Amino acid sequence: MPAYQTALVKFTKRTPGFIECVEKSAQILAKYGAEYVARGLEKTVLEGGYLEGRAVVLSKWPPLEVIEEFFHWEDYQKVKPLR
Repeated sequence: MPAYQTALVKFTKRTPGFIECVEKSAQILAKYGAEYVARGLEKTVLEGGYLEGRAVVLSKWPPLEVIEEFFHWEDYQKVKPLR
């Protein structure tokens, strides 16, 4: 059964390394059968200000175990410092 991961990301600086991280992360997800369902800055917030300046990232994975393994993959460990 697929599993979903949600991340709220607060941007402080959009460096070239950050852009590279975003691009490579998408490639890694695809390589392991995952995909982004939604990602980007929130355009309309109906209530509260928590999402201001944050992006919502929702990804769909094969089983839950793959999400847990993702953080330990060598591919991701190489990209992680670019965040």
